[in-house]
Amino acid sequence: MRLMIEDYCVRCGICVDTSPDLFEMDEAHEVMRVKFEEIPDSLEKAAVEAAESCAVSAIRIVG
Repeated sequence: MRLMIEDYCVRCGICVDTSPDLFEMDEAHEVMRVKFEEIPDSLEKAAVEAAESCAVSAIRIVG
């Protein structure tokens, strides 16, 4: 499983707050990143929850 963050992400930080093991944001709040190329099996449930809780549906599950 992989995650993508679309360009229309508003960087509200919900994903970082709910899943800090998966996401990080730069100090200027300009860039949101997924910490893993491939999501570890142990974090797949958190990845799905993050995608579902995104305020603007900018997190996509790929593969």
